[in-house]
This record gives sequence, C-alpha cells and structure tokens, in this order.
Amino acid sequence: MKHIVPLLVFVLFQIHVYGQQFSVKGRIVNSHKAPVELVYANLMKNDSTLIRQAFTDSTGSFSIMAEKGNYRLVLEQLGTKFSSREITLDKNMELGDIEINEATELQGVTISGRKRVLEQKVDRLVFNVENSVMASSGTALDAIKATPTVRVQNDQISIVGKGEVLVLIDDRLQRIPQEDLAHFLKTIPSSNIKSIEVISTPPAKYDAEGNSGLINIKLKSAKENSWNANIGSTYTQQTYAGGNLQGLFNYNHNRLSIQASANKGSQKNLTTSTSQIFYPDELWKQEISNKSKNRTSGLNFGLDYKLTGQWTTGIKYLNSSTTKESTNHPFTSRFDNSTKNVNSYVVSDVQANNKPEMNSLNWYHSIQLDTTGKNIMVDFDYFNYRKRDDRFFEGNELDQQQQIIPNKFFSSSNHNLNQIKNYSGKIDFSLPYKWANISFGGKLSYTNTNNDLVVYNRQTGIPVLDQNQSNIFNYKEYNEALYFSGNRKLNAQWETQIGLRMEATQTEGFSANLNQTNKNNYIKLFPTAYLSYVPNDNNSFSLNYSRRIRRPDFDYLNPFVVKTSPYYYSEGNPYLKPSYINNLEFTYIRKQNWLSSVYFSQVTNFGQELSIIDPSTNITKLTPLNYANTYQIGFSTYYNFKKYSWWNNVSGFNINYQNVKSKIDFIQSIDGANGYFYTNNDFTLNQSKSVFIGLNYGLQLPGQYQIFHISSLHMLDASMKFLFLKKNLTLTITGEDLLNAQKPLISYKSNGIANNVKSYGDTRGFRIGVSYKFGNANLKTKNRNAGNEDERNRINP
Repeated sequence: MKHIVPLLVFVLFQIHVYGQQFSVKGRIVNSHKAPVELVYANLMKNDSTLIRQAFTDSTGSFSIMAEKGNYRLVLEQLGTKFSSREITLDKNMELGDIEINEATELQGVTISGRKRVLEQKVDRLVFNVENSVMASSGTALDAIKATPTVRVQNDQISIVGKGEVLVLIDDRLQRIPQEDLAHFLKTIPSSNIKSIEVISTPPAKYDAEGNSGLINIKLKSAKENSWNANIGSTYTQQTYAGGNLQGLFNYNHNRLSIQASANKGSQKNLTTSTSQIFYPDELWKQEISNKSKNRTSGLNFGLDYKLTGQWTTGIKYLNSSTTKESTNHPFTSRFDNSTKNVNSYVVSDVQANNKPEMNSLNWYHSIQLDTTGKNIMVDFDYFNYRKRDDRFFEGNELDQQQQIIPNKFFSSSNHNLNQIKNYSGKIDFSLPYKWANISFGGKLSYTNTNNDLVVYNRQTGIPVLDQNQSNIFNYKEYNEALYFSGNRKLNAQWETQIGLRMEATQTEGFSANLNQTNKNNYIKLFPTAYLSYVPNDNNSFSLNYSRRIRRPDFDYLNPFVVKTSPYYYSEGNPYLKPSYINNLEFTYIRKQNWLSSVYFSQVTNFGQELSIIDPSTNITKLTPLNYANTYQIGFSTYYNFKKYSWWNNVSGFNINYQNVKSKIDFIQSIDGANGYFYTNNDFTLNQSKSVFIGLNYGLQLPGQYQIFHISSLHMLDASMKFLFLKKNLTLTITGEDLLNAQKPLISYKSNGIANNVKSYGDTRGFRIGVSYKFGNANLKTKNRNAGNEDERNRINP
C-alpha cells in the first residue's frame, strides 16, 4: 500500500494539457432566486459535438475549462433544454446568475433529449432510473438491483466489494430493519423514482453511522402549479402468488405543496436451507423448509407551506407496518462419522409471527438568507418503532428407527415486545461564497429502547414462566454532533472539499434479569476529504478519504437468551462496542463513461453475529461479537457503452483481497479474495419508444468474504415494458432469477469445527405490473432531509 500513493501522485502530474485553456463559470437559479442543482452545462462545437460537460452543484454553480475558440453553451436538465447561446472563449468568463423557469421553456428553445443513465459526482454516482428499462419497470428494490456498483442478494443491499449500506429516500435514512426495509422498498413503484445516488464517501453533514456508504433514492413529485397522480397494481408468482396495490398523489399550487402515497400488499414464500456441522464424531445435517406470509402496508404524507418568499415550513409523516407469519419444521440427522449410519434424529415444529410498525414525524424549516443561496435548515424529528414477536416450538429426539426417545421432548414459547423512541433536532447552515462553499451545523438526539421478553417452558404441556430467560432490558443513548465542511475550486482543474464531524455518545443499558448496568461515554472525530483533478475533457481523477462508525444494533445489546431447541440458542451482548472504519479511494474517469477505482478499507473492532459451536456439548450459540480487525484492498471498474441509441449497456467487475485478523480463540484469522461481474442492458425496440427490453446478469465468483467462503452464484433477470394511451399506461412483465441459481454455499469454521449452509430464498418467479398516470406528467419539486437519520437504522429484525 505504501507504494500506491506515490505512484498515484506521479500519474497525476504526468498529465499534459495541450493548448491554452480558459474557464466559463455561472450559477443557475430559478424564478425564486434559489439555486438549481444538477443542471447540465454543455459546451458544444458545430451544434452537435460535445466538447465538455459539467453540472451544477448544490449552490447552482458550474465551471467548465476548455481551449480558446467559439462554442455554443447549452443548459439542460431531465431532457429539457433551458438555454442555448453562442460564446467566444478567449478569456476567463463569469456569467453570473442565469435564471431559468423550471416549469416552462426559456428563450423559446425547448427540445427533448435522453439524459445520461450514469453521472459521476465528486462524492457519489447518480443512476437515472427513468432511462433504464429494467430499473423503471418494477419496485424500488428492483431499481436498486439494476443500479451499477450495487448488489442485492436475498433482499440484502450492498455496494459491490464493500458490504451492506444504509438506504435513504429523499435524503431521509430509513431506520427500519433490513428485512422490513426490503418489504417497504417493494411497495414503492420504480416509475416514481427519478434517480438513485450511490454515495460511497458521505460528506460530513451526514451522520457518521454506516461503514460502506449510503444509497439515496430520489422520488419524483409535482411541479409548481400542477398536480399528478399514479395508481398501479402488481401480480407476482414465485412458489406462491402475491400482489401489491399502490397509489400516489402530488399537489403544488401557490404556497402549498402536498405529497401523499399509500400501498398495501401480500406475498407468500417458501424458503429452504440445508446446513451441516462436522463434529469430530458426528455429522449433523439439518434441513429446514419455511413457509411464510407477509402482509405490508404503508402511508406517506407530506405538506409544505411557504410562509414568506424566503421561509418555508412543512411536516412529513411516514408509516410502515408488516405482519409476518411463518411455520417451519427443522429436521436434523446425526450421522456417525465412522459407520456413516444415522445415530439419531432431532425434529421440531416452529410457529412464529411478528408485527413491526414504524411511525416517523418530521417538522422542518428552510430559511433563505439571501439570493446567493445562503440558507438555514432546521429539523425536529420524532420516531417510534414497536415490534411484537411471538414464537412457539416443540420437538423430540428420535432413535435410528425414528421412534420417540423418552424424556427428550422439548417445548417453549417466547413473547417479546420491543419499543424504540427517538427524539432529535438538528440545524444546518449553507453559506456559498465566491472563495468557497461553507456548511456547518449540529444535532442532538436521544433514543430510548425497551425489550420485555417473557419465556414459558412447556415441557410438561403446561406453560410455566421461565424466570431465568425472561428479561426486561432498557437502553438509553444520547448523541451530540457538530460538523463543518468546506468546498473550494482551486482553479479550473483542481477542486477540494474537506469536512470534520464530531460525535459525542453516552449510553446506558440495564438488564432487570441480571440486575446489570453497562455504561459507555466517548467522543470521536470523523474527517472527510476529497481532491479532484480534471486535466482535460477526457480525463478526471479523484482521491477521497472518510472515517466512519458502525454502532451496534439496539437488539444486539440486550443480554437476553432465546432458546429454540436443546442444541441451539441466541444471546445478546451488552458489552458490544462500535466498529470504526477508514476508507480511502482513488478514482479515474475516462470520457464520462469509463470509471475505475482502487480502494482500501480498514475496520477496527469489527463486529457481527457469529455461531459459536461447542464440540463437547453439540450446542450452538448465536451471539454478536467484536472479534476482529480487518482490511481489504480492491479494484472496481465499469464501462457505459452507449454507441447506439437503441442500446444502453453498463458492464463492470470488482475484485478484492480481504484480511481478517481474529482477536478471539474460537475464530481463526483468515484471508482471501473474491470477484463479481455484472452487465446491465436496456434495448429500445421501436421508434416511438414504447416497447423496451431489459436484461441484467451478475456472476459471483467463488471466494472469501470476511470469515466466510462463498460458492459461485448466477443472477439473471429479464423484463419487457410496454407504453400505451399516449404513454400514460405502463405494462411490465419481468422474470427474476431465470437460471434458478441463487443458492450459494456458505462455509466457515467455529472452534475449529467446519460448518456450512446452503439456502434458497424463493427468488425465481415472474411479475406483471400495470400502472396509470394522470395529471401533469412533468414532475419536479423540492425534497428535504430528516433529523434522526442515524438511530432508526440500528433496529435489528
């Protein structure tokens, strides 16, 4: 690694710029003098040849560097051209504020065009969903699946080569468990998504929580003085049938803006798994077939009101609830290693149901200080999460002839009520100056979580309260944060951004059963830094660094024990500590369509749930532990092929090497490599652009991920999309996991005992979706952040 940085510096200074170059700068504002982000400034030759392109930042500013000559400067956004003018570039030009009307054409020049599918910004990759057939023909989760550099497997979302990420919707982090988050994303039609941002190095204004970055889903909404609505239904056939209904409404007139959406759906699934534990004397093989039914519903309501021309206030309410019922029948065979015969069996029946419900309320104020983009944002947030878990199991041990062994019956029922409340407030200042763009702010947050676990022993057939396992656990967490960030354009080629976030945390966990209290108090600093160099039109280099934290999920800190058989139980860990992550990434972009990056990540005090196998008792304990320090180095690249108007292709691969240095005896240190290849394709089949085909394929090569060895797996999805009735009616037909090959074998060693599991998540199936839009179809309004972004993601399903 010590040779990489000097090499990168040498490469940067070997770039030679031909000819004298000048800059043209400007700032795009709307009719209210507010800055407009993501407007493209295109410098054209002969009205058709694109020489250079830039897009406006959060302050509405853009800057383009080009050689001396005559050009046409074209401003456009979302396929609409706002302005076109001739310029002669023979000196540095300052165009000042350029006002555009986002609802109508400017200067009588408006044409339709295809926006780039991918855009690379200084700290994120922007994927324009509306220009991707596969991404725009399903749900938000399908859109994330189609996003380059992102991978979804068994509804778990990760950046390729980097692990799980946190998900935002309109800059608001969704603080619900991964399983519940997947159900929630499936209720959002991807036709309502404008773009997906992959933020690999979040700026200092974001909470430091999350080790691998963020994914931000930007939704469409209504323009000024307009309204629009969309209704739709989806039928899904996997092993069993399911469906979903959704509707949304947007209204924006004068000073009032309203956004509302509702969804309801259900889906039955059949998932299977086979696991093996290789004890010294026996092989334990367990097979599980699990049937589940999920019923989901959601409601989203937002209201914004302009008190004055500079002061806007509003509220946003989000509700999400899921009811899940499942039954499974674990069947374990115990084979003698010497004779290969079955010694005995363990069979059980399990019934479980849970109902998580989330309510989130945000009250915000946005105050424009002047016409240059200076503003203040104030947020107050309340978050409430409630989850009821009920679980019943019973079973027996059987002899070789599968007859019941006396006195080996086991049965128990668990009832747990988990409640989490969070209160937070934050303030953000954004101050763009000519010499730099400055932002700073602070946040206060308080979280209180309660778990009330009641366990009944039913071995006699009569429920008897188990005082040893029943437990009340209370956890309190206070967090105070301050941050500062500055962005400066050093010259036409060099740009830098630095930030620093300070977070102070105080925690207290109390277990009534153990009469045990655990406290923590710490202050940590989280710096971020970005440096970009653009020597010419075809090349761009950037070097980014960030430090982040991964705090334990709230449930992980509860020391209660949940027993599911005589040979398996789970236990929380009140001594679990946060993990700290250092990320360094160097990126090279060629002609805006070929991106390559080398990255390095180091994790201190890495923690996760592990199965601890005791070979003397054949008992497996599942518990979260800080068990290792890790690092990985990798290379990632993708190319966006768009030579033909009817075909857009994004293909790439990632390879990385990981090293895990264990700090505990029963997990061995290990290292290894893994790789992933993907190709996403969109085809337009007719001139009227009303028939499309999408084809996406991914290949996971066998390799090492953390302490786990994962076998190869294939992911192939195909989709067709049809537009009718002046493109207001959309019909989509999608086939998922067509190869039926998402069945990886995952293996590792615990206490020197090898074990593995092969699972299948009912991923193969097809989906038919119909949606109809009416009202004003040109959607664009302002979205906003919420204040309690950090706490809600730490709820464990």
